[in-house]
Amino acid sequence: MGSGKSTVGRELARRLGRKFIDMDREIEKEEKIKIGEIFDLFGEDYFRKKEYDLALKLYKTRNRVVSCGGGAIFNEKIKELFLINGLIICIYADEDMLLERLKKLDTRPELRSDGPLKEKIEEILEKKGDLYKKISIQLNTTNLTPKQAAEKIVDLLRTRQKILDQLKNQYLEL
Repeated sequence: MGSGKSTVGRELARRLGRKFIDMDREIEKEEKIKIGEIFDLFGEDYFRKKEYDLALKLYKTRNRVVSCGGGAIFNEKIKELFLINGLIICIYADEDMLLERLKKLDTRPELRSDGPLKEKIEEILEKKGDLYKKISIQLNTTNLTPKQAAEKIVDLLRTRQKILDQLKNQYLEL
């Protein structure tokens, strides 16, 4: 949340010539209400079910850049679907940058409770940080523009592809 998933994802999709899908926006379109309202009216379990249903649809597609909400990969089934059909890249930012980016947002369900924003961010990072650290591809967006972040991801993808090609060639030579 606030790391730049949607903004960087949109720029990355543009650079790769792929369709961009923001899972939260897709769910909002389908439900015709905002995520915060979904949480308020139907609860988190309902939202997570919608998230899983959408992940199943996306699993069947190709050549997409998908921005999923920060909680989607806590569902092991969603995480597996994404890993079977693509890559998961963890985009993160330092706490101070997250605080700066999130100051004006009150629409995020996790930020709407009472208490200082800094404490909420620390609590969320404490709760989710270990899982995020397990994602093999990481990008810190703290001091990057969306264009710079997208370019770094493109570079990572190119490097990954070169390594895969080398391994494939070595295997074929055996």
